[in-house]
Amino acid sequence: MQKSWKNMTALLRKRLIRHTSVHDVLCLSGCFLLAIGMTMFLQPNRIAGGGTPGMAILICHLTGLSAGTVMLLINVPLLILGGYCLGKTFVWRTAFAVILISVLVDLLNETIQIPAATHLPALASVIGGAGIGLGVGLILKGDASAGGPTIITRIVTARSPISPGRLILLMDGMIVLFSAVVFGALEPALLSMLSVFVTGRCVDLVLSERPLKTPREQLFTPQAVAPPCRDNF
Repeated sequence: MQKSWKNMTALLRKRLIRHTSVHDVLCLSGCFLLAIGMTMFLQPNRIAGGGTPGMAILICHLTGLSAGTVMLLINVPLLILGGYCLGKTFVWRTAFAVILISVLVDLLNETIQIPAATHLPALASVIGGAGIGLGVGLILKGDASAGGPTIITRIVTARSPISPGRLILLMDGMIVLFSAVVFGALEPALLSMLSVFVTGRCVDLVLSERPLKTPREQLFTPQAVAPPCRDNF
């Protein structure tokens, strides 16, 4: 009996290690792709895109702060709110992804000073959006989140009838509109729209093993609705 228990414990430990390793690799790969898409394609060509990278590019342009620092500043209060309402497990994995993305972005931009891969805006919009979309998809597969609008959407949709897809679209739309104001031209906004579209399609591609629902719907299924705030602590 004792031997059987030891064997079962060893088997469970091996499966846990394998599961954790796979999720960590997915998360690390996603963070790297997201950072590459932002630093080598979108930011040098003044294309905001959507989500936290888009907000960071706009704020960075206005303030002169590093993009990684801005991303961290955006996500810290959201992580605190997310931990309060969505649970500590979600927050720790998301915090890991957010910190890693911020470090990679500043490492590529400030330390290595990696040059832009292309100065053709349309090409940068497509490839940059694809990099961010694939990165976000891999991070989601790694049971984490890239932070930003995803945290806001999970909190709001868990406690209201608002569609998560519409809420994310609304936030991305606001970023696209602000990009026209910040950069003083319509072209950056149009390129941001293209980037947002490509990002969404690439997230779909990564998560396509569950084709019955879109990735945004998968994140916010009724079964995954978070309990009221405080219940997670």
